Amino acid sequence: MNVKNKLISVLISVKSQFSSMSKDTTTARHILSDIEAAIVKSSDGSEHLPDDRYVNEILFLISNSPGSITFLARRLSERVETSRDFARVIKTLALLHRLLRGGDRFFEQDMRLLWASGDLRISLQLHIAPFVMNYSLFLQERIEWLINPAGKLEPVRPQGLEIQDCGEDYKAAELLLYNASKCQALLDRVMACLPDSRNLPQSQLTIFVLNIIVRESFRVYESFCEGFEMVITSFFDLKRPARFSALGILRKAIWQTPKLQEFYASCKRVITGKNMEFPSIRIITEEDISSMVQFAAAEEASYEEKRLMKKINGEKENQEGQASEEEWSSPFSEKLETKISTVWVVFTEGEDVLLTEGESSKNSKPMVLL
Repeated sequence: MNVKNKLISVLISVKSQFSSMSKDTTTARHILSDIEAAIVKSSDGSEHLPDDRYVNEILFLISNSPGSITFLARRLSERVETSRDFARVIKTLALLHRLLRGGDRFFEQDMRLLWASGDLRISLQLHIAPFVMNYSLFLQERIEWLINPAGKLEPVRPQGLEIQDCGEDYKAAELLLYNASKCQALLDRVMACLPDSRNLPQSQLTIFVLNIIVRESFRVYESFCEGFEMVITSFFDLKRPARFSALGILRKAIWQTPKLQEFYASCKRVITGKNMEFPSIRIITEEDISSMVQFAAAEEASYEEKRLMKKINGEKENQEGQASEEEWSSPFSEKLETKISTVWVVFTEGEDVLLTEGESSKNSKPMVLL
């Protein structure tokens, strides 16, 4: 009886586990199906503006099934790569952009990993409109950024600069310069997204996307201004390699800031009826960085002079070392020659007498040649 009860218990347990697995599988399939439906509805080929409710729905589904984020990335990639319809592609890219803005840091991190692994692909070799290409390039740069707890955009720190508090001065300077250069790179991508009315009509859809891009650029420019001031303040204390990087950032700001001012002026004409507070752009001039340029030039000249003197002194010491070796060369270094002597040695009774060849002695005894 006990055996029978045990068998029944085992069968019930197995059936329960099977039912649970079947239920989980069904739930997972429903989640993937719901994600697919939300993507399709949010990125159809119409000119209607995307609805944010699909973004929220996808983020909710992903939070309940974290493993489904890979499915999301692959579906977005497939939609971008296979479609040649302008509205469908631009809406798909905009969906990804809004997911990055609305997702938490874990969602952002997972999407970056999927981008690095190739599961998320938004690179376009050729498309019908330059605006789509430029928006794709913007997102490829944007995916390397995150929204920090303060709500500000900041670039993801590279390996080696991941520590929140960089105690070492050189690491702090390196992080400062890295952030400033990343801000300039993203601002370049932002400015390239201004639609050209000659090639692309300024539809509601393009203005909708441009509005998102421009609003994010305000945060990027704010971060750049903070970093730029710190670069100027710390410039004279930077080491030589960091100083070169800082000088590149300062020089780029001279031509980038006027372009950014023109870009925002154009956006004000394109994006109308929106409550947008455009930042006031500080135009960087040659005069603003002249002292840094002169200092860097003087430091570089001094560095080159020291390097040259070190080279000359090294060659001089090398020559003196060679001369010293010649003076203290071995006495046996000269060539030795063997000569045959014509002197005979004759032993007498009392003393040795040297006789040359041909000489003789009356009292001499037989000679012994040595």
